[in-house]
Amino acid sequence: MKVALVLNTRKDETEFEVEYDPPHTIEMIRHGIEAAGHDYVFIEADENFLETVRQAKPDLVFNRAEGVRGESRESHIPAVLEMLGIPYVGANVLSSAVCLNKGWTKKFLSFHNVLTPQFHILSNTRQVNKIDFLFPVILKPNEEGSSVGINEDNVVHDRKQLVKKLGSMLQEYKQPILAEQFIQGREFTAGVLDCLGPKPKVFALLEIDFSKFPEELAGVYGQKAKTIYEGLDHYICPAKVRKDLKRKIEKTSIEICELLEVPDFARIDYRMDADEQLYFLEINPLPGMDFDPDNQDISFYPFMAMKSGYTYDQLIEGIIQSAARRYELQS
Repeated sequence: MKVALVLNTRKDETEFEVEYDPPHTIEMIRHGIEAAGHDYVFIEADENFLETVRQAKPDLVFNRAEGVRGESRESHIPAVLEMLGIPYVGANVLSSAVCLNKGWTKKFLSFHNVLTPQFHILSNTRQVNKIDFLFPVILKPNEEGSSVGINEDNVVHDRKQLVKKLGSMLQEYKQPILAEQFIQGREFTAGVLDCLGPKPKVFALLEIDFSKFPEELAGVYGQKAKTIYEGLDHYICPAKVRKDLKRKIEKTSIEICELLEVPDFARIDYRMDADEQLYFLEINPLPGMDFDPDNQDISFYPFMAMKSGYTYDQLIEGIIQSAARRYELQS
């Protein structure tokens, strides 16, 4: 097959390009596509994408496009590909748009009885006086990923702090803000491959070891933790959990992928409180694929896959095979 890798290239280290893929990751994915026996072509996910992909005529698109702008930006490339009838890896138009919106994802999963922390979507500071909050509360931009806009000072403990932080975030990010009950406790991440296939694979679970981070981070895995204090010794993989908890996280992760129709690969984040209540935080249907040990630039998804016995090339091949099976392509 001719497989086109479609993504947004990271050109600088600003907060708003942290989701984009750096050259090293692009090269790793290229190697995986070619190692699986496919012809490779690269297409930048920019305003010229429509014409470029029509000329390239790929059999399958390995979609990693985060989008250029807009509240539904991760659904733009899938929408174009569906219009053109080109098969692609990953979530469809609706699922991509919903999963980028933290509030809509939580509303949908709450309807299906998936436990998530209490939350509200705030568009202005006046709304704070009309809502009851379970403090402490953590504030997050509602339509961002990769912990954009999140650090330890996002955790607020009363309405006065909430109004102040909310006002500054509304001004900076120009979008609604998710106000979510902050769950003190352990944080886990699950990676799923071939999510809707006959035998979905949940990789070795990962736990963020907050004891290895400075106390100033206050148990918040945000931009500071990911950049200034990044290091593999901060993560436990496989996570040290009882078999019943492991099975619960695995089962819940597959269920979430089924409910949200995320088919090929995904990463799901959880918090567990002192009473061992497991809370869904968010899903990423376009999980990071960085794997550059020399520069300590390693995304959770491939890290969990490696800990489960996959090579990077095998991971790429597995993602392609999952999509090819859905579209009944010869992989």
